[in-house]
Amino acid sequence: MSGRGRAGHATGEGAGVEGQDAGEPRPRTAKAELALTPPGPGRRTTLKRQAVTGYVEHPTVVEFTYDADPVTLHERWRAEVGSPPCHMVVDASGTGEVPGPRVAADGGSFAAEAAHPHDLTGLCMKWQDALDEARTHGGLFVAFDSVTALLQYVDLREAYRFLHTLVTGVHRTGARAQFYLDPRAHDDRTVSTLQGLFDAVRHVD
Repeated sequence: MSGRGRAGHATGEGAGVEGQDAGEPRPRTAKAELALTPPGPGRRTTLKRQAVTGYVEHPTVVEFTYDADPVTLHERWRAEVGSPPCHMVVDASGTGEVPGPRVAADGGSFAAEAAHPHDLTGLCMKWQDALDEARTHGGLFVAFDSVTALLQYVDLREAYRFLHTLVTGVHRTGARAQFYLDPRAHDDRTVSTLQGLFDAVRHVD
């Protein structure tokens, strides 16, 4: 694949592509990173921990998932990364079944919301909910798992527009976000097109 960086290293600023607001100012703390990595909960938990280290002590966390149990994600985050004051999981599996909200003994809150994988408008509404949480609690970190799963439900053009909306929100709020894509599941054109949306691209073998 052309332009591929060394494993585990970010390749720097994403190149501008058609449809991106290239001239829009970005807060210096904002960072939307695309991690090119095979699937695996252990690998991605490590990436999340690295992403929030040095960001804020207790970030507000929002995770989009297509195939992981929300409670498992929450428990894994608390055990291996830390205890967020507010943790929301958007379950895009389409099952429609999510656990009720809960409050931990240390005061941290957890909530899960259901969304349909084909409904990008609904997913954007969940994203707006996340931005509202960030305005309340501050220090937003978003994990999107995964772009590969997203592309099983929508075409590249639709995915690009949707991801552009999410990345623009990251820039406007000064948040930090990490998006995961398995490069082995896509052709070079797809990977190259999507890379241009992000501030940094990291290759993890």
